[in-house]
Amino acid sequence: MESVLGAIITGILAVLGTYVGNVTLSRKKSREDAIRDAKKEQKLNDRLDRLENKVDEHNNYGKKFGEIQNDIAIIKTKIEILGKEHYK
Repeated sequence: MESVLGAIITGILAVLGTYVGNVTLSRKKSREDAIRDAKKEQKLNDRLDRLENKVDEHNNYGKKFGEIQNDIAIIKTKIEILGKEHYK
């Protein structure tokens, strides 16, 4: 009877130990997965920020180019006016 009781207690402790070990390992892996996912997300956010900066820079060039086109049109008009005045 004592040997049966000892075997049952030993079996219960073995199962309990295995369960606790698996739960601990599972939580550790979950934390590692969360850390890995957070790092990936941070990298993506950094890349997105760099792309947004490039787009903003590109948009500024577009605005500046429009201003340059307007300036060229004004210069052409002034040249035409000066040319007409010169040949009067």
